Amino acid sequence: MPNTGLRQSSQNSTGSTMRDTREKLAEFVKAVVRTLPPEIRDRFPGTAVVQPAGKPEFGDFTTNICFRLASPEMPPRQVARIFLEEARRALPRFICRVEERNGFINFFLSPESVLEVIPDILAAGHRYGSSSAGNGTRVLVEFVSANPTGPLTIAHGRQAALGEAIARILCFAGYTAHREYYLNDSGRQMKLLGESLKARYEQIHGKDTPVPEDGYQGEYLKEIARTITQPPAGNDDFFRAYACEAILGTIRKDLADFGVAFDSWVNESAFHEAGLVTATIEQLKEKGLVYFQDGAWWFKSTSFGDEKDRVVVKSDGTVTYLLPDIVYHRNKISRGYHRLITLLGPDHHGYVPRLRAAVQALGFDPDRLQVIIVQLTTLYRSGEKMRMSTRSGEFITLRELIDEVGSDAAKFFFLFRRAESHLDFDLDVAKKRSLDNPVFYLQYAYVRLLHILEYAKEQGYQTDALSKADLSLLSEEAERNMAMHLGTFPDLVERVSRTLEVHLIAEYLLDLARGFHSYYHDHRIVGSNRRLSEARIALTQALLSVFSTALSLLNISLPDRM
Repeated sequence: MPNTGLRQSSQNSTGSTMRDTREKLAEFVKAVVRTLPPEIRDRFPGTAVVQPAGKPEFGDFTTNICFRLASPEMPPRQVARIFLEEARRALPRFICRVEERNGFINFFLSPESVLEVIPDILAAGHRYGSSSAGNGTRVLVEFVSANPTGPLTIAHGRQAALGEAIARILCFAGYTAHREYYLNDSGRQMKLLGESLKARYEQIHGKDTPVPEDGYQGEYLKEIARTITQPPAGNDDFFRAYACEAILGTIRKDLADFGVAFDSWVNESAFHEAGLVTATIEQLKEKGLVYFQDGAWWFKSTSFGDEKDRVVVKSDGTVTYLLPDIVYHRNKISRGYHRLITLLGPDHHGYVPRLRAAVQALGFDPDRLQVIIVQLTTLYRSGEKMRMSTRSGEFITLRELIDEVGSDAAKFFFLFRRAESHLDFDLDVAKKRSLDNPVFYLQYAYVRLLHILEYAKEQGYQTDALSKADLSLLSEEAERNMAMHLGTFPDLVERVSRTLEVHLIAEYLLDLARGFHSYYHDHRIVGSNRRLSEARIALTQALLSVFSTALSLLNISLPDRM
């Protein structure tokens, strides 16, 4: 199983990739341009753009170079005819043919060049797709960071699944990723939590003490109150601290059972206790980054692109959320992280410009702060939308979701939609043990691959010595398509490490699984033709390797059987 929690040590990229092929094609295009008549080649802008063709009839890759070389006197299709004539004079071995379609030049790869990815995967194993693209760059991934005022909700679960996957992908792409949870354990909400627990405790002991109007109504506080033996008299802070510790214990356990582990936990209260909040406001004053108006201190966030200045110290002397966040980001920067990734809920959308202004004021490049707004999830059961609210205590917890559908289903459902998109989560589909359930579909493909290799061993094939298999026997279109798809995996990992679009790996896996399931239905992998079987077993081993790596990057388990 790949250790995707640790940074992989590799060269630029492990194994052949479609990017390698694209780069070779770009160089070939430039070489052809140099042979064209001066009136055409003199218009060459210096770079050649080669992209995947998109449709099989358009080949494997295409370039618009003829449009860039065209002129009013010589339209793209006329340039293309001249280009094709020169290209066909010295076609590289990895291209089997080249065609023109409406001015575009389309390249068809040779079967040998497509299939060469298979021995590369067999040689690299679970390191296939890893790279040193990140060059060891230190990245801090802060996610979940829920206030310790109640159990984790499904909204927190979506952030947890995404943050863990991002950290794993970054490590696999050569970054040094650090997972962090920030505890907002100070301020008015924590005070209300303590008052709410005290009211519940007194209710249990016969007093008619109401929960504060803006307090926390959930049943979980009654359960915590029942565990209190004898609170110290006159110490209202006891209830705040007791509630915080109890809820934090639940949060830690739920995250552990969800397969999410943090490298560090940072407390907001520690910044207050160390005097860093007070020290920071004084330093902001010295630098002229705050001003006093209407009895409050305002941060000059408009100087750094925000739509308006923001209050950091209110007229009553209490601080807003922004000031401790400035302190926290100053702390992040001081620890030497080159890239900061923060996952926030949809109610924080307007908060992003403030954070960017804050880090810029601290001398940090705001473009190195990536904030992902993770949208809400709506649960459906039997086709009906489930009602949920927060402070009233009517919500579905992450623990309830784990218990009902399992960690793997929950994580995959959270991940296979773009984080910035609202997610409709169908509980009935997530619980199905059928191919209608996408995570079951993927794990079933993985187990099927595993069992094929086990069967091959029983039939006397050496599945760990397939490097000499004659891959030229893999002549089926489905085999070629799967090999092409496998070759795109390293580029996909590198792209996601930059864009953080984790759903693309989930989509990739589903596409690969569809191709494999269809292929398995139509073709016998271990059959009477031993040489053909060896070639297909090699393809199966390559598929298994990429499947296991990609599932592990998404933090989805690898079952032995279904």
